[in-house]
Amino acid sequence: MSEGHLIRHDQPWLDLPEALLVISCSARMLVESAKKAQINTFAIDHYADSDTRVAALKAVALVNTLGAFDEVQLLDAADQMRPGPRLPMIYGSGFDAQPDLLEKLSKGREIIGNPPPLQRLFKEPRRFFDLLRQLEIPFPETHLDPAQGGDDWLVKSGCSEGGKGVRFCAHKPLGPLEYLQRRLSGPTYSALFLADGRKVRIIGFNTLWNQGGLERPFLFVGAIHATGLSERQRQTMTGIIERLVQATGLLGLNSLDFMLSPDDQVLVIEVNPRPSASMALYDDDFPKGLVAAHIRACRGYLSPIGSPFKMRAFKVMIAPRKIVVRAGHHWPSWCQDRPVDDTVVHPDQPLCTIRAEGASEAEVLALLDERRALLEQTIAPVSA
Repeated sequence: MSEGHLIRHDQPWLDLPEALLVISCSARMLVESAKKAQINTFAIDHYADSDTRVAALKAVALVNTLGAFDEVQLLDAADQMRPGPRLPMIYGSGFDAQPDLLEKLSKGREIIGNPPPLQRLFKEPRRFFDLLRQLEIPFPETHLDPAQGGDDWLVKSGCSEGGKGVRFCAHKPLGPLEYLQRRLSGPTYSALFLADGRKVRIIGFNTLWNQGGLERPFLFVGAIHATGLSERQRQTMTGIIERLVQATGLLGLNSLDFMLSPDDQVLVIEVNPRPSASMALYDDDFPKGLVAAHIRACRGYLSPIGSPFKMRAFKVMIAPRKIVVRAGHHWPSWCQDRPVDDTVVHPDQPLCTIRAEGASEAEVLALLDERRALLEQTIAPVSA
């Protein structure tokens, strides 16, 4: 648990709350964005890392052995937050598999974002793909019957996050909310957008990176501004998002993942009806941060969107071995999600996030590789 410093509101924004409860698997990005708008935050996530502790008024780490929120602990922690147990709340990742928990948190508390029933709509495969069919939105060939699968099929879960639940088809029974989807080659893209329930503002298109390898090949580990999409593909995706928003009433910051068919047609993969990790690529382009834009969109006002000033990317560095973060270790300024002193990071777990920006994709990728190599050298003395 960490206590921060109260932000003084010399010029409060009438349409923004003075304080927020932020709950997410990792709250750092949302907390830092809210701070730009002089919003005090009380954060609950899985890490309460150094950056979150600096930016939040209070940060609490909660996680169970399965990597999810414990319902009893989370509800209790939310009610214990001060200055009051009923702070308005913004949520990020962590609720795709626990919509009932989000429902309980919403009792007597304003949820700034999409309500739990809308979260369920996008995370229940049968309802989601039926919606896409009704709106004539293309998506990869998908089945709910395991007998339809084969070697070129993937098993996915409607409630997994960041590719954690994606695996190769092994002709086994499907679990709850699991489905089969034909595997596509090529990169996965995402569109980050704001919505007010009727209208849409596209913030940007991104290329998503997966971990690769045999253990968790589809685990999300980073993103960069998309450069390989044609103007036609961007316009098509904008039209698809507009149809989805008008049909469902999506609010605030959301993201939509998609891929390209062999003939370069866009195919929708999933919708994340909440702020996603890709907002880190754009938050610096908003003087008051994207959390402020999220709040305003949920309340009916869409902020104007400009073009990004620079090419940006971020990548999660996975610990290659067991690492104990010793007190006094110096972290470069381009590292985020830095663990607190004496944290034990186990192999194949996230250590921190590396960030880079520049004038071109080549420059950013080169800088990202250079920083990764430098960090691998500097963490050697603190390894267990």
